[in-house]
Amino acid sequence: MKKIIAIATLVIFCCTAMAQQCGNAAAAKCCEGPKLEVKGAETVVIQTNAYSAKSNEIFKDNLPFIKGVKEFKYDEHSYKIAVAYDAKKTNPEAIREAIAKLGFTADKVQANEQARAKLPAECKTMPKGCSHSCGKH
Repeated sequence: MKKIIAIATLVIFCCTAMAQQCGNAAAAKCCEGPKLEVKGAETVVIQTNAYSAKSNEIFKDNLPFIKGVKEFKYDEHSYKIAVAYDAKKTNPEAIREAIAKLGFTADKVQANEQARAKLPAECKTMPKGCSHSCGKH
């Protein structure tokens, strides 16, 4: 649990440092996370520890089947996922729990350890370097 908290803190620190270093919109966008607007739906943005495009594939294979989820958008740079949902059928806590059952933390909801152990290594390891276009870090 301490590792997860340390990683989340590191991600927030790195995003903030990138935004300050670069001083441009590309780096600042890192901390914002994905934007999603779906007519007639509520939206929640959830911080995860999903670190790769493979993580996005896992979300694509599972999130559409959660009752009430209308659409989602994962941002590989901030590790955040925006989920549009029908408030009559689900709520943010149920969505966080579903993400945790896949093996990823969802804000303060801890990942299911058995599911996390089964994830590919690329989903569990924070990438090195930066993919931002500013080129300063």
